[in-house]
Amino acid sequence: DGQHLPPHAMERTETVCCYCGVSYLIFHEFQQLRTELTQLEAELQDLRETAQKEKAQREALELGRLEWERALRLEMQRQAGIRERNTREELEERNQNAVRALRDEFEAESESTRKEVEEERRKIYNEKESRVRGELERRSDEREKVLRDALQKANKNSDELRKELQQLEER
Repeated sequence: DGQHLPPHAMERTETVCCYCGVSYLIFHEFQQLRTELTQLEAELQDLRETAQKEKAQREALELGRLEWERALRLEMQRQAGIRERNTREELEERNQNAVRALRDEFEAESESTRKEVEEERRKIYNEKESRVRGELERRSDEREKVLRDALQKANKNSDELRKELQQLEER
């Protein structure tokens, strides 16, 4: 290489190297290919570096995406937990209100039923009391009549016995 003359220092008529016999045209093309190869290797290295940077960026983006998805999932779980707790509290409150309303309704119905039963009991009691009084008065009247009749008979017998006693004493 040191013995070769550069093609631009050559005469136009010279076409072959006097030292090695290689055509300067071929040598020149070889030099151009070597320069082009060096440039292509540099470009390839730039592309590799760019590819590595892009890969690193993609990995960073993927990592960011995964972290974002994880954060989103956690936030959704947190919000779902809040909604579930709020729904549970609301349902418990509704249930308590329903139980309270049913209890109040039951107590009102029970009170109404108790009053109806008490009124019916009073009515039955008054009817029975009236019947029993009527029966007692009837029996009392019958006994009074029987006793009056018996008293009359006894008085009559007593009078007859007194008369007989007088008659016996007179004899």
